[in-house]
Amino acid sequence: MSKLYELFSDPSVESFGRALRYAIMKKEFGGCEDYASLIELEYVETVEEFVESLKKFLRRYDACSRRYERERGRASFKPNENDLINLIRLTETYGVRNVSSSLIAHALVKASKEE
Repeated sequence: MSKLYELFSDPSVESFGRALRYAIMKKEFGGCEDYASLIELEYVETVEEFVESLKKFLRRYDACSRRYERERGRASFKPNENDLINLIRLTETYGVRNVSSSLIAHALVKASKEE
């Protein structure tokens, strides 16, 4: 099995990709239209830039999640701390560009099941 398959199928990548998908969704569907995070992840080149863009994304996503929960009365999806730690670990194994590309790819595809 290829290493890229292992990266794309990693639960942490899937989790953060799912969160990014929700973040870029239209507001009427519960999203935030947060295209800034998508663009920032597209252009990161170092681990430090990757971590900084993740921090900004998580801050925006937290605000969006809180708004969603307040307006809809339902809990929103959030990646967990282990996903975050593993995601950074993956950058050391696969490189920043590959990890950020896999996150973006997960965010832009249709989910295999209804979410």
